[in-house]
Amino acid sequence: MDEDLERAWNEVLAAWDDGDRHKRFLVLAETTDRLAEAGRRYREVKEHDPARRADAERRIDEILGRAMARMKVIEQSDPKPSRGKIEWIAFGVSAALIAAALYQLLGRGP
Repeated sequence: MDEDLERAWNEVLAAWDDGDRHKRFLVLAETTDRLAEAGRRYREVKEHDPARRADAERRIDEILGRAMARMKVIEQSDPKPSRGKIEWIAFGVSAALIAAALYQLLGRGP
């Protein structure tokens, strides 16, 4: 377990009403690719602490928003393989095979 994340979470638990501690915890979780872990921790609070349930739900929604935004950035920055090139190669091979078959059929005359 990441010690920094664990320490930040303990600070959140110690001062639950301090929004800045939640924010620091979530920023740390996001920058260390641990949003799933942060979500798991808030889910445990939601399930086991009725007094903190509503706030934990808001934090879970925030985590989901951060994760979706992060996925969108990754999706936009990750170039997809060029299908156009592959399709043109497949088309060329198919056309060559068809041309060869026609040549064989037409080349064998009477």
